Amino acid sequence: MTATYRPAIQNLINQLRYRSTFGRPCYIKRTKRHAALIVPSLRSGADGPYELIQTFERATVHEAVVLGAVTLGPDLGDVPAIPGKHWAADPNRYGRTIQLTERES
Repeated sequence: MTATYRPAIQNLINQLRYRSTFGRPCYIKRTKRHAALIVPSLRSGADGPYELIQTFERATVHEAVVLGAVTLGPDLGDVPAIPGKHWAADPNRYGRTIQLTERES
């Protein structure tokens, strides 16, 4: 089914499929135009830090939600800190959890 999605949506699904196997949630922070995917780091095991993995066009995430490929958490909230100077590292910018839908997992 994912083969019919645009490459950007396939990339989002693949990132979530892999990073969600660590048993910790993935997050998304958005601006009016972009969406930053924040995921568990590969470096430090189950209790390690989070990192920015990729920035997508916000429309890509919206399209993935409409297609039923991903689900966003219901409420804005705090997101684990990430290093760097990217806008998504701002602790005052809230985000949501993001996960694959049941049929995509």
